[in-house]
Amino acid sequence: MQPNSVVGEPATLSRRLWDLEWQRVLPWTFEEVAVESATFERGVPFIEEHYPSIFGTNGGEARFLASPMNEAKRRFCDESDVFLFRVGRRAVGLLLANPVDWSTYYMRSVAILPELRERRLLTRFVERSYEPLRKVGVERIEGECSPANVAMMRMLVGQGFLVTSTANSERWGRPFGLRSFLREDNEAVFLRQFSNLPLKKNGTSALERRTS
Repeated sequence: MQPNSVVGEPATLSRRLWDLEWQRVLPWTFEEVAVESATFERGVPFIEEHYPSIFGTNGGEARFLASPMNEAKRRFCDESDVFLFRVGRRAVGLLLANPVDWSTYYMRSVAILPELRERRLLTRFVERSYEPLRKVGVERIEGECSPANVAMMRMLVGQGFLVTSTANSERWGRPFGLRSFLREDNEAVFLRQFSNLPLKKNGTSALERRTS
């Protein structure tokens, strides 16, 4: 058994692929907000209490296809990475993430209570996540965001994420796919193939700006 593993907890995909156990890396503290690695079971109360209001599913007809919890979804969530944002014992945010393949990490969903959204909690979390992910061989971080979510788009682009795709989905509408490269050669190949933008901007690459 790996050090600091918790008996009875399911092995996450990150642990099985990369031997990355986030409970060894966290907690991180941003002023009074602590971020800790948690099980999905510990995140369920926050999801049940706050997701309907945060994601606009309170009352009325849902815009997109609902995805009720079933056994397969539960098993997938149990093997995902769950990060709880806390002030004292109160949960104030949650982020779900998982490996897509051996070199890609997907930040699937994030929710922060409205009164804390001006605190740059997600920005600081993403910045801190680069190094442990890079150390285990992750080459890129991916996520999705509605173009109408201006605050989130601004944060991601400010972090050096590049818009790499769009998708039409019965589940999420038409989100942008975004990607942040953790290796400069990956970023250089992408820009050479799909963009007229130079790799260097003001003397540095996007990757160098993110790691400086």
